[in-house]
Amino acid sequence: MLFVCVARHTPEMCPGGLVRPDKEALAKAEKAVKDSGAKLVGSYLDAGGHTFYFIVDAATNAQLWDATEPLRLYSEIHYAPVMTLADASSHARKIGIQK
Repeated sequence: MLFVCVARHTPEMCPGGLVRPDKEALAKAEKAVKDSGAKLVGSYLDAGGHTFYFIVDAATNAQLWDATEPLRLYSEIHYAPVMTLADASSHARKIGIQK
């Protein structure tokens, strides 16, 4: 199942900042996804907004949580289950709410 994970942190908690630097933050995040068995579909950063956006394909909630564990140490994360528009369109036709 696909999830959009939006991880926001404060400037004070920024792993790339001066107050709480962590030069291994990105390596830790990549390792967590790999070790969890989830798949990282896409990753994006709004540096000025101190926000990461990750598209994660995870089979279970535990896998999703394990994949994002390092981010939870300094970020507030919102998880949204999503599907592709093609899948949504196909499902909508199947249940009769679209042609």
